Amino acid sequence: MAGEDPLRRRLQDLPRSAWVIFSGMFLIKFGNFLNVFLVLFLVAQGFSAFQAGVALGVVGVGAFIGNAVGGTVADRFGRRTAIAVSMFGSSAATALVPLTDGLLATTALVGLVGVFAQLYRPAAGALLVDVVPEKQRVTAFAVLRLAINVGMAVGPLVGGLLSGASYTYVFLGDALFSFAFGVLALSTLPGGRPPAETPAPRAAARGKGKGKGGYREVLSDRPYLLFLGSMVAATFVYGQSTATLPLHVTDAGFDNKAYGLLLGLNALLCVVIELPLTKHTERRNPRRVIAAGLALLGIGMALTGAMQAVWLLALTVVVWTVAETVYTPIANAYPAEFSPAHLRGRYQGAEGIAHTLGGALGPAVGGLLYSISPPLHWTACAAVAGLGALLILGADPGNRSQASTPQPARTTPEPAPAA
Repeated sequence: MAGEDPLRRRLQDLPRSAWVIFSGMFLIKFGNFLNVFLVLFLVAQGFSAFQAGVALGVVGVGAFIGNAVGGTVADRFGRRTAIAVSMFGSSAATALVPLTDGLLATTALVGLVGVFAQLYRPAAGALLVDVVPEKQRVTAFAVLRLAINVGMAVGPLVGGLLSGASYTYVFLGDALFSFAFGVLALSTLPGGRPPAETPAPRAAARGKGKGKGGYREVLSDRPYLLFLGSMVAATFVYGQSTATLPLHVTDAGFDNKAYGLLLGLNALLCVVIELPLTKHTERRNPRRVIAAGLALLGIGMALTGAMQAVWLLALTVVVWTVAETVYTPIANAYPAEFSPAHLRGRYQGAEGIAHTLGGALGPAVGGLLYSISPPLHWTACAAVAGLGALLILGADPGNRSQASTPQPARTTPEPAPAA
């Protein structure tokens, strides 16, 4: 079994295309300066904090659309094409931001950035499923998260230095990293079209859905909808780490430095323990692993609201960070259990939409509940996480042979050792 192989060997066995995706994800998360500095940029231009917040919200709306469109582009035109269009479009739009005058024009432009910046995501996930053997997928998605976490941990430091010189450098830097991933994708990823759209066996077995395609088939997949519901719940609860946790830290009498240290602890633990942990979790029933992780996430967040000392808050961070590292790699790989080859992009896109929805609801609803009653808010977090655990237990894909069928050999590069 995959979990019995040494970690080094499992990493070396991952295909070259997987390492291209990991590298590209590091690049764009390292250079994700627009999302981090947009509010500060707009306020420096003389706009209010509310207006800047609305503009950032429009970026989120664009990301929602980008995930949906990206799934279709990935399935119809190929993974490499979707990634290249995403990166070059995002690069061009981001570079224009500091040259745009007026709130309306800037908001519209950053919304377009949101669309292009997320259009790649379903293609990247689908390509990993295409080229990585089933027994290695959890490891691959764990490495993907490692690349994301390292990029997001280091990148803002560089962005902060650039912003000290000029916000123009911030947006140009973001555009440069996106352009670099686009060039990397075009020059190294396999081309060709995805598999032809043939009706999935499960549709015939149900006696309905024959002839369906695109997101209609995804939305008629009831077990997958349960999985998506669990991901909305998971992202809603986890989003409190940046939405209401800082409010709780402040109310407990601590400054932003304490909050920063707590987030730093979260990032450090993810980098250190997540990849080795997959050696044990990937051998177990994925639904039970995800459910256990979500239950632990709910417990950790509920305990957070009850703690007033920094060291106790740090312990709760350890609890919900362990939960994150337990369920997230498994959950990221789980859509492959449902999706036929010709709809992998759309299934990945639907998962991205679920996370985007949870990410939007988390700060809004969480902030409202916290303003009404902090204890009620943290209790609600535990309840939502528990609901997510129940939903995932019912998300059984059954026997879907097409979901795990590998791509033809022409689209699968030779494995290359880990760099």
